[in-house]
Amino acid sequence: MNINSFEKQFKKVIVQRGYDYYMNNHVIDIMQIDTSNWRAVVEGTEPYTVDVTFNAQGDITYANCDCPYDDDCKHIAAVLYEIKEQFNNPPVLVSKSSKAKKSTLQQLLTTQTKENLISLILTVGKNSPDFLQELEIRLIEPTDIVTAAKKMIVQHLKWGQEGRSGFIPRHRASKALKGVYTTLQHAEEHIDKEDNITAIELSFLCLQYTIEALQYGDDSDGHFGDAIRESLELISQAIEEGATFWSKEQYETVYELVIQKAMQHEFDDWVECRIQLLNACVSLCLYDEIEKQFKTLIYSMESSSDDWNAQYINKELKQVELHLLQNKYSSKEVEAFLEKHIEDYHMREQIIQSAINRSEYEKVLQLTTDGIQQDQQLPGIVSMWKRYAFKAHQHLGHTEEMRELALELMQKGEYDFYKEFKALHSTEQWPEVLEELLNSLTDSNLYARLIVEEQQSKRILDYCKEYPTRIGHYYQFIKEQYYEEVCALFIDAITIDAQSSSNRKNYKDVCRSINIMRKAGYTVEAGQLITDLLQTYPKRPAFIEELKNIIK
Repeated sequence: MNINSFEKQFKKVIVQRGYDYYMNNHVIDIMQIDTSNWRAVVEGTEPYTVDVTFNAQGDITYANCDCPYDDDCKHIAAVLYEIKEQFNNPPVLVSKSSKAKKSTLQQLLTTQTKENLISLILTVGKNSPDFLQELEIRLIEPTDIVTAAKKMIVQHLKWGQEGRSGFIPRHRASKALKGVYTTLQHAEEHIDKEDNITAIELSFLCLQYTIEALQYGDDSDGHFGDAIRESLELISQAIEEGATFWSKEQYETVYELVIQKAMQHEFDDWVECRIQLLNACVSLCLYDEIEKQFKTLIYSMESSSDDWNAQYINKELKQVELHLLQNKYSSKEVEAFLEKHIEDYHMREQIIQSAINRSEYEKVLQLTTDGIQQDQQLPGIVSMWKRYAFKAHQHLGHTEEMRELALELMQKGEYDFYKEFKALHSTEQWPEVLEELLNSLTDSNLYARLIVEEQQSKRILDYCKEYPTRIGHYYQFIKEQYYEEVCALFIDAITIDAQSSSNRKNYKDVCRSINIMRKAGYTVEAGQLITDLLQTYPKRPAFIEELKNIIK
């Protein structure tokens, strides 16, 4: 996306709204920080901050707005219009007055003395406490960073709360988590500087406060979930990279830190987080003493209960143990562990994949046969075993078995096996086989897709006659062969929808169907249908209004 053609990448309605904001001076403050970075404030429901970054060619490499909308928004579009004007001088059609080219903030700062810069920072900071907090984190000694970050996170969470309720509503979630995201950015910087232990502590701080805040926040837009995932990923990254240069003492320090945090009570209801933290500790098991502690902990967490949650945790712990074996032990020992726990379908699948890699297809067939028998109460898992069995039969050249499995999988709704199934029959065989196949799939969600794929015009027509409203999706495939029948189906479908419509949304849907009918080529018939509807429903003013709108 380039500054000179960004409009093509936005929805038309967003471009228009952004342009209106730009023309009506809603971009109330804009600053070029350096040659690549811009920051602006846009006046909307409340002031929103927009950050934009360019490369030397004018390509937009980053654009973000702190408004509640995840996608490109009118605020970003308005700012891009403003930047485009300053880049290229306003075109003739734009009525805004041109502006003199300003120095970037970076250029202005380089002209100041040290004393002036200190004075400036303190003066500006009085009105922007979050700026001073972030600056403090960047300047203070490493031992105080966690304390400063905690202070900033808590402050932003408080600013995001609504009134005395303490609740963080959806539209404030992003702002409430600003301290968390700033701290995560600092954590990344510490990883780059190989200060991985500080990065872990900062990431844990973000993880714990985000989980706590989620109890009184609306995460409809996923901001809290994203912060949790990013915190966990940074902890894992910091451990994995730090393990390449830490001393044994540092290994032990980090292990104690991570395990102590992972086993805190706040993670009792966040099993996935705890498991991910345990998986991150696998990199720390280079030394036997740590590995022994780690295994003892895992075994102590296993439960003999038949409770679903307990069984789920047991399976996840086995995956952690497997991860440890794969990270430190031979493939023979890994295989033995998998065989020991083959009742777990995750373990069975990994044995099957290993057998496929070694071209042991007969073993694959035995493993999948046993798996189908064991997991017959789990249809999705059974289908997975059948897919692996199909692959094994394919390598072994077992045509009949492949046909049988492909048919079974198609009957379970798996379209991918349609072409495989077709390829297993000759051109002469296919018409008869197809007829049998379609008859067996009439109640399947694949039926409609296959009759279109195979150009089964009569079947498509019958399929639409069953529910006339389907014609809007399928008319293009049968209009030439069944011109009059398709027209009649459109009329039936629209008439039925009109009868049951009772609000403006319904009326708009009816009108949309009429427009599709016109698009299909039935312009005259659609016009007559509109006339009939106007006469039939004279006491539905909203419907009449919508119908008259599409006459124009």
